[in-house]
Amino acid sequence: FFALQLFQCREEPHTIGGISLDGYLKGASVLVFNHMKELGVRIDEGTVASLHEALGSRVGNKLFIVAPALTFDFQQDYIDLGDVRYYALRIPYSIIHELHRREFTALKQPSDEMAVNDTVEAVGFDFIRTPELKYKAGLERKKDEQFEHGFIKITTFKSEAVVREPYKKKKNLETLAMVMLDYDYDEKSQVSGLNDIFYADAIEKDGWKVRFPIENLGKKIMAVFIDIYGNEARVLMDVEEFRKSTSRRSATKKSKKNIVKRK
Repeated sequence: FFALQLFQCREEPHTIGGISLDGYLKGASVLVFNHMKELGVRIDEGTVASLHEALGSRVGNKLFIVAPALTFDFQQDYIDLGDVRYYALRIPYSIIHELHRREFTALKQPSDEMAVNDTVEAVGFDFIRTPELKYKAGLERKKDEQFEHGFIKITTFKSEAVVREPYKKKKNLETLAMVMLDYDYDEKSQVSGLNDIFYADAIEKDGWKVRFPIENLGKKIMAVFIDIYGNEARVLMDVEEFRKSTSRRSATKKSKKNIVKRK
């Protein structure tokens, strides 16, 4: 399948909970959305919830959903349900347009590596997956500060070129360009408003940490991590990721920092 090769997935059809899946990526199952068969169908949080009802923990701790970017009705890169993380792998519209121009209309149409390379070359850019991101979130107060601040500490940020060679492999955190935060993200409208921008040089000087006043926070925070190629990793964070550790710290009284880890 073209879509599987685009994201370097292994083609291996299998079925879990009555759901037909198409392959594997990093040991996790992959579902390719058939946008030609399901014309007009959108992938929203309800769609993911329905998948979760059928798959549950039998799918493991993650599932990758591959579909045209405009098919997804949510902005974040993944949705957590129970112990399973559902990742959205978005195919840019420029790739879809080039496929249609070549009368290569189906993402599940068999292809070879050369066809993938040729298509990406035609649209004139390196197709790069969503950057790999791991972070810790919590509250902290420095010695010279009167009040606590929220923080996001970036522990892993890697961009990986998929189909064009040669390229110089970058080290961890080397490709981070900036982090943008919407402190009060509106889930209903799904419109993200920019509140703050933190650039990589300043983030690096603070130990790869983004810090902000907690009074800025609403119920949901959209964090957008952008690499030097313009690719984004989007995370929708609940304010409880920062605040729920407050009671834990008050119980122990030994720790000066509350941390929630995310991978």
